[in-house]
Amino acid sequence: MRPENFLPPPRSCGQDAAVNFIPFLAQAGGNEAAAAAVSQLSLWQLIGSVGWVLLPLGLLSFAVVAVIAFNFFWLRPGNLAPAAFLEEAGALLKGRKLEALADLCRQHPQAVPCSLGRVLAFARENPQASLEELKEIAEVEGNRAVARLNLPNTLLMDLGVMAPMVGLLGTVVGILRSFGTLAADATPMRTMVLAGGVSQALVATAIGLGVGLLAMAFYAIFRARVQLLIGLLEAELTSLVIRASAVLAQGKPS
Repeated sequence: MRPENFLPPPRSCGQDAAVNFIPFLAQAGGNEAAAAAVSQLSLWQLIGSVGWVLLPLGLLSFAVVAVIAFNFFWLRPGNLAPAAFLEEAGALLKGRKLEALADLCRQHPQAVPCSLGRVLAFARENPQASLEELKEIAEVEGNRAVARLNLPNTLLMDLGVMAPMVGLLGTVVGILRSFGTLAADATPMRTMVLAGGVSQALVATAIGLGVGLLAMAFYAIFRARVQLLIGLLEAELTSLVIRASAVLAQGKPS
């Protein structure tokens, strides 16, 4: 028998194409399966895939909500100058009862009573103090009150700046992890693995940006409210100091 009889029969072009097409179909099927797996992830699964960065983002979210709620309570006119105090202080000034007014100021922890109480204490220790000197003391005390008033809103701005940075950190960590997996995986589906990892990593940035936008939006709202309260503080405190100075100029008050 001649050697030619042992050679396999020649294949046609159609058979070669079919053989080469089989791995392509397997790869395409694997890619479609991976894409389907990524697309079927729920919102909570995507959030959970962020990893350990989700913990600081969650703490920042809780802090932002807490500061926003506190600012709604804190930034009110009643926390600067209660209406009852203003009414009683006006009556005491009409009666030239500065000692009673000083006692009343000590009973109220709000900004205007505290500032006015320190001005009255300075006037008592310095009987020859002029109105301009009393106004300077009132301005210093008013600036301290404004700093305390604006402290929670400043904290809200800081949280709004930090949240996107933490989200970006989570994205960088996620992308590094995806490329590490890509380098160690030699399968044809490595592109889908990379795409899925990057999409999950970007969730961290989305969460951080969401928290930051919420914080900065309320910061702008509260900043406008702070400006209104600063005007109220200056008006009420200046009025009370001028009236108290007029009582001092008229002679020894009761």
